[in-house]
Amino acid sequence: MRRHVVGAIVLLLLVCAGVVVGLAAGSTADSAGGGFADQATTVGFGEPATVGLGESTVGHAAEPTLVGSSQQIEMTTTLDRTPDRTGEITATVSVVFPDSVTEFTARLPEGVRVTETDGFSEVDETDYEWDGRTDDPQVTFRFDADERVDQDGPLAEDGELLFTETDEWAIVRIPSTGASWRYTGGGEMSLDRSTEIDGPGVVGERMAFLGEHEEKTHTAHDQRFRLIIPDEARLAESPERIFESLDHASDELRVGERDDEVFMIAAPTDGVEWAVSGLQGGSSDMWVGDIERVDTPTNVWVHEYVHTRQGYETTDETEWFTEASATYYAALLTLQEGHISFDEFQRYLADGENEPQSSAVLSDPGSWENNADYRKGPLVAGEIDRQIRLATDSQSSFAAVFRSLNSHDGELSAAEFERYVAAAATDEVADQANTYTTTDSTPTMWDSDQHASAFGQAPARFTFELAATDPLTASGPDGSTTLSASNATITAGQTVTVNMTVTNIGGTVGSYELPFAVGNHSTTESGRLGPDEAANHEFSHTFDEPGTYSIDAGGERIDLTVEPREAASADVPVDVEVPGFGIPSVVVAVALSVMLLARRASRR
Repeated sequence: MRRHVVGAIVLLLLVCAGVVVGLAAGSTADSAGGGFADQATTVGFGEPATVGLGESTVGHAAEPTLVGSSQQIEMTTTLDRTPDRTGEITATVSVVFPDSVTEFTARLPEGVRVTETDGFSEVDETDYEWDGRTDDPQVTFRFDADERVDQDGPLAEDGELLFTETDEWAIVRIPSTGASWRYTGGGEMSLDRSTEIDGPGVVGERMAFLGEHEEKTHTAHDQRFRLIIPDEARLAESPERIFESLDHASDELRVGERDDEVFMIAAPTDGVEWAVSGLQGGSSDMWVGDIERVDTPTNVWVHEYVHTRQGYETTDETEWFTEASATYYAALLTLQEGHISFDEFQRYLADGENEPQSSAVLSDPGSWENNADYRKGPLVAGEIDRQIRLATDSQSSFAAVFRSLNSHDGELSAAEFERYVAAAATDEVADQANTYTTTDSTPTMWDSDQHASAFGQAPARFTFELAATDPLTASGPDGSTTLSASNATITAGQTVTVNMTVTNIGGTVGSYELPFAVGNHSTTESGRLGPDEAANHEFSHTFDEPGTYSIDAGGERIDLTVEPREAASADVPVDVEVPGFGIPSVVVAVALSVMLLARRASRR
């Protein structure tokens, strides 16, 4: 009995000391890594960027362990623009440990330049070891803001930059520091990473913007959209139009992988040699050039958003789907929203019929020419979508295949893609899909009637333009005149009338709103038109003050100059003509008065 008591006491002391072998062994990470992302990032247009990428693995407690509470290591990376060194970003990694951590090694991204340490010492070029004594140790390094890649995709730009810093701002990939550690005691140990900006800026999951900016937000369909607008950005679209387009895409894409938050940067394009029009990274970060619009088949805002909804793992056989689906849905959703006509949509997808991309085999990336995944890919995706809708009486669509891919566990093969098409429609449609994706067979773009049969009629779409007859007139006390819309000048006090024509160039009846604005004054006319129907509306405004004005009528902008009126003449007696002289009566009256006074004076 006594031996049992003594043994229990010894065991208790050993447990308190944390040295019971096999019960509370310290944990060690199997491997660690650092880089500028945890996984390869889809560029959005072209091959995935692999610059500075690396895997990051953290430590876990050995099994079995004593029952204990969860603990957490906090690692914060603070980014700052390096003074007087444009193109170089400073990052400071600081770590806060629980008391149970006995060893810690930070693995920095390759290629960085360490400038300062506090509590860390170098083990090799990337690994820095904690001294075990310093509270909140730090390591500071610098990395190049510029990341370059060659791009030759259909939406590639003239430059090579994916990320960069200018004198005023920076858009960078957030560096990822790996870690390994040992700790005593039981329970789980986790690593919590966070990123901050020293100064003005904002961070997402994988991207950061450093500089002065404005942030706009929009919530729709359980998603929060954050739009970062740098002071130097000049948006071609209003934030409201961008949000409306993404709102529509979020609602229509019922394919899973819906992130709680989407982080977007409107990248300034003036003077910057970007390689692409947009870039998506991580699961929900993206930047899009500030010149990009939402009323084109390319719609880069939607294209990059579709990338945030892709959660599958491809093989070479299914790699085509990533860019093909983003390109196809960007065009289709923009058509459905009424921002482009069917003719624009048709011409855009029909590019896949042309050589050399039409001869490519989508399941064989080695055969791709002229970016076949961007050109032939969306045509094939669209044809599969159309066939699924026809086979199921529009009860299913390509979105069902997309959703199945996102739910797939493991890598996707061509056979599995075919199986998911069969599940969404029929074996016959799946056979046709397999032919288009695993051979050089190319579908033919469908016409508007075929589109209507499968997708429904194209939605109403309206054009607003100045009327062909008397589009701009000015009226006043002196009558009415016709003005030139390119160089309109009137006199203060005149009224300008703008005559607008609204035409429905879509396929169904729909309602429209035609806005008119001058300065702080605005009004709206509304109506409803069937396909090919048109209506006229007039807007009038009186300009009492001289100056320069801008008239906006349905997107038509008219610059107007208002000149001051000439000063009105004072009231005077009616002129009396003296034959041969034309002397005013007032002059004659004065002269006669002088003569009369002179005669009276002479009589005296």
